[in-house]
Amino acid sequence: MRGGHSVETRTERTKGACALRQAGAVLLAIQLVGMSSATLPCAQAHPTHDSDQCAPNPSHEQSIVVSEKKIADVGESPVTSSADIEGTLQPIANISNYEPELADPLRIAQTPTLAEPVVALETCSAPDSTPEREPSSTLLPMAEIEVASFHGITPGISNRINVLRTWGDPRSDDTQASELKYRFDNLSAVYARFDGNQVESILVELAKPTRMSSLTRKLKLERLRPVILLDEDGSPIAQIYPEHGVVLRYVSEELGLVIASDEQAEDVASPRIGSLLIQPIKAELFLLRADENSEQNFTNTIADLKAALRLDRNLVAARARLSEIYLTIGKAVTAERYAAEAVELEPNNATYRLHWAKCLRKLARYDRAVEESRQLLETPGISSLVRAQTLNEMGLLASLGSQKVARRAISLHSKAIEIADRLAVGDDPSVRLPAKQLLVEAHLAVAVEISVGAWQQKDESVPQWIERASALAEALIAEDSSYLPLRLQVAVSSLAAAGNLDKPINPLLWIEEAEETVAEIKANITDPLAGSQFDWQLGLAYFHGSQIEHRRSEPDSAVHLGELAEQQLAELAKGRDEMPDTAYLMGRLYFQIGAVHAVHYEDHVTACQWYDEAVDRLLNPVPVTTTVAPQQHGDALVSMGVSYWNQGDRQRAIEVTKSGVVLIEQAVSSGLLEDETLIVSYNNLAAMHEAQGDAEPAAHYERLAKKITGSKVLQRR
Repeated sequence: MRGGHSVETRTERTKGACALRQAGAVLLAIQLVGMSSATLPCAQAHPTHDSDQCAPNPSHEQSIVVSEKKIADVGESPVTSSADIEGTLQPIANISNYEPELADPLRIAQTPTLAEPVVALETCSAPDSTPEREPSSTLLPMAEIEVASFHGITPGISNRINVLRTWGDPRSDDTQASELKYRFDNLSAVYARFDGNQVESILVELAKPTRMSSLTRKLKLERLRPVILLDEDGSPIAQIYPEHGVVLRYVSEELGLVIASDEQAEDVASPRIGSLLIQPIKAELFLLRADENSEQNFTNTIADLKAALRLDRNLVAARARLSEIYLTIGKAVTAERYAAEAVELEPNNATYRLHWAKCLRKLARYDRAVEESRQLLETPGISSLVRAQTLNEMGLLASLGSQKVARRAISLHSKAIEIADRLAVGDDPSVRLPAKQLLVEAHLAVAVEISVGAWQQKDESVPQWIERASALAEALIAEDSSYLPLRLQVAVSSLAAAGNLDKPINPLLWIEEAEETVAEIKANITDPLAGSQFDWQLGLAYFHGSQIEHRRSEPDSAVHLGELAEQQLAELAKGRDEMPDTAYLMGRLYFQIGAVHAVHYEDHVTACQWYDEAVDRLLNPVPVTTTVAPQQHGDALVSMGVSYWNQGDRQRAIEVTKSGVVLIEQAVSSGLLEDETLIVSYNNLAAMHEAQGDAEPAAHYERLAKKITGSKVLQRR
């Protein structure tokens, strides 16, 4: 258990929480652009005063959208009721709601040579080529970027005169030809190729095919990470070492049969090399290697992409990919910088601009995110896929706005689903597969947004959206196993939505699915940085599961899941400090564990120990994001005040409760919450001040509570 912190007055610190108003004010700018009536009834759903249910339609002809049940145990246990603490004080009812470093770059210390055939390769350091330090990896390191040379001649640096002086006369009489042929001992031929008078490349043809493993050992390339070059049919034709510009070309199986029979047994399966090509260091080769295993090893991919950028500052694809990776691992500031640079280099690239909008949303820069998304929707000629993805992004932005704006989110997601549904049955896999992925993501977004909104029959509707998302995800995974992370996304989103339902489901089945999926994904990942994204998602699953178990009156399970979440997330959170809601999430987690002890065990001593870890994180003002809900933010502080009061820390109880009230008041004034959410908070403050003998503030808060209660009574008449 963590120790306590010194007590200080914090009311003033919450005055900066005006960021909560941002979502309500800025997102009013969201307008439906070119929206027709959505095909899904959910787009027409109404809040609780209406009778419509927000449920998806059955599938229709030429539609990929299907419904297969996969959710279990709906409404097994009753919701935990509000608990009175110290008579008049109440916690809010539903709130019980690396980069590690790379080893030093490997330098080839000496000139690699071959006994037979004779091939001498030297290295010549390229200017400004020192690699940036990157996270460590269990895979092979990247060497310093050094231009390879052959017998004193370096492609991209040496010229024709250097070749003639160093190698002598060529086999042909024309010394000004674009290609000069030479003979060296134990080699079939050596060709120097020119671009004007500068050496463009050197081709070394071996006297006989040689095993790849043997050749790389002799050239001391075996510790470097190669990239395999494929032909149009997907067959390997060469192995490239970008750091030195060396390409080892395979020979055909027929030619390979002439190899001596005394090759070592371990080399039998090794490809045979017929020639070596030495060329200048090229950014494109690093980009090619980055693409080869970008999902399995973020560490190596980042290193390759940054190496490519050092060689070509205008390589926009490298910036875009870096942005995607950094956003995935929680480096949102860095991701946004690379995304903005990509858009600056290619302002008409709709995919880059959409990703930039996502980065801006993750940083809670909602006004700019809306601006970029709207600009995309208003751009003539954008593809149907990008339009659908942008509509879904607008839906996510709308869901963070005032209640009026948030109601538009469902319509935006529904329109995205309508478009993606048509694209998902097409023949082009570059469109069909992303469209199917979008269908999963949009269905999950709808499920979560319905769960937090004021919709009729959401306990029945939300499971339907999750069932459909799960069926779509499984169909896509069956088609392409690289989409396996969608199964984890379904599990986490299902738990996030279930925590908001009146009859929350048993979370343990989804927890088990999340655990099994992460284990399956990470079985093929050796890089801790790439695996961290899935560890983070699993931690979120435990966190949501703890909240659900608290509401289902399963305190032992709630504490267990909360502690699993803390073990999973605490260290990872240090690397996600660029996300505006990371500290808040950890504060919510510590609060959640403390709330279980306070409400179910009535153990305010233990609760306050957890609250001590939570309070500073929750008092720091944060903007509304997907994780941060204004009501939960303020209500958590109010509930914590109850435990501090029970422990006799009355001043801290009042200060924390006031801080929560400030946050809730700001959310109410921004249209994010109804004013009735303040009633419990005002009553608590009134009771606290009365117990302290402060009659005037006690009467003030009592009047505020009665004013809201009275207005609600009048509205019902």
